[in-house]
Amino acid sequence: ATAVPKDEPKKEVSKVVRTTGAMAGGVIEAVMLQPLDVTKTRLQLSGGRMGAVAVAKNMVKNEGVLSLYKGLSPFCAHLVTKYSVRWYFNEFFRGVLADKNGDVSVFRGLLAGLGSGITEAVLIVTPFEVIKIRLQQQKGLDKSKLKYKGTLHTAKTIFQEEGARSLWKGNVPTMWRQGLNQLLLFGTYDIVKRKLYGSRDATIPVTSSMGIGLLAGALGPLCNNPIDVTKTRLMAQISVKGEAPKYTGMVQCMTTVAKEEGFSALMSGCMMRIIRVAPGMAITFATV
Repeated sequence: ATAVPKDEPKKEVSKVVRTTGAMAGGVIEAVMLQPLDVTKTRLQLSGGRMGAVAVAKNMVKNEGVLSLYKGLSPFCAHLVTKYSVRWYFNEFFRGVLADKNGDVSVFRGLLAGLGSGITEAVLIVTPFEVIKIRLQQQKGLDKSKLKYKGTLHTAKTIFQEEGARSLWKGNVPTMWRQGLNQLLLFGTYDIVKRKLYGSRDATIPVTSSMGIGLLAGALGPLCNNPIDVTKTRLMAQISVKGEAPKYTGMVQCMTTVAKEEGFSALMSGCMMRIIRVAPGMAITFATV
């Protein structure tokens, strides 16, 4: 008689292991993909009037190759801390939402992803991105001629000139963006692994993990790029006492950009986001 194979016990991966792997992936991603992030920011601030390749070439020609690595320090710190918060709180919320048997349905898994995205937006992403975008939008490499001269100097300058609240400029669209990103990211990861391998916690080849990460990472940028453009415009805007800001909130900013520059401006940098974020998620899923 043919022996009936025994079900293998579910292999649990602790929050600490997932979090540590995510942090390692963040460092690798930052170093490899920073030029794409800088190019994306410049595209969104210009309204997408030039193509990505033209923007990158223009930066190298006028500002040098190192201009493509502007804001690397905050970007690296941002990714490491963001991924640690993201993966830790995704596992935390999954634990909170689990049923009495410890199982988490796909829908509750989506809610856990949404919760982790909103949490990382408030605690980590918004202030780091404000600093990163202020550094990336500056043209030139001569620090003596630049307003912002580094991560700490940028944070200090914004705090002194615009107040602490300015470090959380664009927090609402950032919460929307990160929430939707992680809902789609962890939701796709969960659904694909369940369908192909029978369990979210199944041990699979690194190449398969990277493939799932690539797919999951592409969906967020594709679905929420107008929110990302809005976030970038709000964060890049410097507050001046006595002057009314051009952009006053997420909806007003989005409608203003669409009215003045066309809907295409709200999709500027979308391909660059996909090219940057999707491989980044592939790297992270391979290390977790």
